Amino acid sequence: MVMTPAPKELSWALVVATYQRAHILPRCLRLAIQQTRPPREVIVVDASPGWEKTRDEVMSSLAVLRPDVRWAYVAAERPSSTAQRNQGTRLASADILFLIDDDSLMYSDCAETILRIYEADDGHAVAGINAMHVPRPPDQVDETPGSETSEHGTTKRYGQLARLIRWLLKADDLFVPYDADFPSHPLPEAVQRLPIGTRPLMAGWGMTFRREVCLKEPFEEILSRYAAGEDSDMGYRASRHGLLLTALEARLCHVGATGGRLPPFVVAMLGNLNPLVLHRLYSTDLKRSRRRSRSLLARRFLILLSKDVARRQFSLPNARGILGAWRWLGYVFSRSEVELRAWYPVFQKQLIEQSILVNR
Repeated sequence: MVMTPAPKELSWALVVATYQRAHILPRCLRLAIQQTRPPREVIVVDASPGWEKTRDEVMSSLAVLRPDVRWAYVAAERPSSTAQRNQGTRLASADILFLIDDDSLMYSDCAETILRIYEADDGHAVAGINAMHVPRPPDQVDETPGSETSEHGTTKRYGQLARLIRWLLKADDLFVPYDADFPSHPLPEAVQRLPIGTRPLMAGWGMTFRREVCLKEPFEEILSRYAAGEDSDMGYRASRHGLLLTALEARLCHVGATGGRLPPFVVAMLGNLNPLVLHRLYSTDLKRSRRRSRSLLARRFLILLSKDVARRQFSLPNARGILGAWRWLGYVFSRSEVELRAWYPVFQKQLIEQSILVNR
């Protein structure tokens, strides 16, 4: 009789990039160390002014509860979520990295559920696994009116007309593949038996990867600070190496905390300009990418215009942000990689600094 060896038990690390979230970060960390499969490491890379105060509070109130966990709470080398996540990856040594947001709250069995899938995949066919978003935080079980919930991923506040426009224009279809289509990989039989779903991209609020994948495909540091689209970009490049899955029973609530936010115009502009820059860097056919990106911008303009009107934002910050990105489309695709890497970080810095001055 041939005995099937038990799956190798994998270790995991929580790697969190944070900026001005001292009001929610400790809650995220506390729920992580209370997992049924605790982390080997907790690594926080903080870009906040006065970050030492939050570090001292975390180390004195949480780290002492789990001395068996290796804690590293460090200052960001650069204030950018991409650079911070790469910095955290370099500091980690665990097999699996949980690169969730600082306002993502894991249910107690979230890590164990995800690790079970990785461990079943002994051939490393799976590159990354996303948690499953649920609307209620694990530490808020009160269902009375006014209790805390998340409206993540909904169009509840858009109004009926805006929701119709979003449906007609496929508002959730936001990513243009760098290749002719999304990569395809066979699903291992051992993984098929588990409660999973396949996915084309990752969501930053609940993404996990094998550390080896993060080292092969680091987050793109040409993106500064806000770094909109970093999760889709890195997830797509990771999908060239293996499957991306959703762990359907790994519950997590992304509460969408305030703090560290940019004005809507800047968010919309960078959220639509960043993908153009990333296509210039990673596309296998620039003419195809330019054509598809132009079509996507046209759809996005109508979608975000309806969003502005539905929310009575009559200065149209989101629609103007799209037009701002569109203005740079030709410039971006005509630059060399060297030129782009020299120009775009400076452009982002100037745009963000100008918006901060205007909104003071």
